[in-house]
Amino acid sequence: MKNDNVLKDKSELYFPKAELKEWENGVRQYCTRRNDTEVLISYVPPGVVVDMHQHKEAQLGMVISGELMMRVGDVERILTPLDAAYIAPPNIPHGASNLSDKEVIAVDVKRYKTEENYTAPEDYFLEVFKKKDLLPGMEVTFFVEDWIEVMLADIPGNGGEMPEHRHRNEQIGICISGGYEMTIEEYTKTMEFGTTYFCEAKETHSAINNLDHNTRSINLFLPPRYNKKKQRKL
Repeated sequence: MKNDNVLKDKSELYFPKAELKEWENGVRQYCTRRNDTEVLISYVPPGVVVDMHQHKEAQLGMVISGELMMRVGDVERILTPLDAAYIAPPNIPHGASNLSDKEVIAVDVKRYKTEENYTAPEDYFLEVFKKKDLLPGMEVTFFVEDWIEVMLADIPGNGGEMPEHRHRNEQIGICISGGYEMTIEEYTKTMEFGTTYFCEAKETHSAINNLDHNTRSINLFLPPRYNKKKQRKL
């Protein structure tokens, strides 16, 4: 029989505990990490400005709830829930402002590996690349850049599932609505809002939604899995 402490420690590779960071401006961030990648779920109070800053990591982000004025380089855009994503490549200044009277919830992913090339569109913002049914009843929406693919997935209720599989792509997922059972290798976690999983290349994984309603997740594939890299205009 496997030691319970070993199982607990190993499961935290796939489902790390979130660390709460509270900033002087009132922003709260729940941070999880595996290796070179960090996922942050941020709660931004009304009227808060996140000053322009830069770092060696590439950063990709989306708004889950509310509206956020996002600035990357010299480009500004209002982000509304799940309509677009931004990419701030390494050492490109970026910041944000909550100009509304409601709290904003956003997800950001920071990553740096010396062998990866962190490209971005000329205006730093990713639009919807494609929508399709990945499996019967499972509608997905894709945002794609050369080095990363973002997939928004709705998992149907009453037993909707992604069967067990594995692939050469690293996969990271964040639950943003409802809840489902996520299994990586032999470890299972009930995913709730904000829960994040990290799945390295060739690690087996699956998901099932036993609730009576759909759940939704943001899934990242590195490199892109389902879509070819975009052809850039010359």
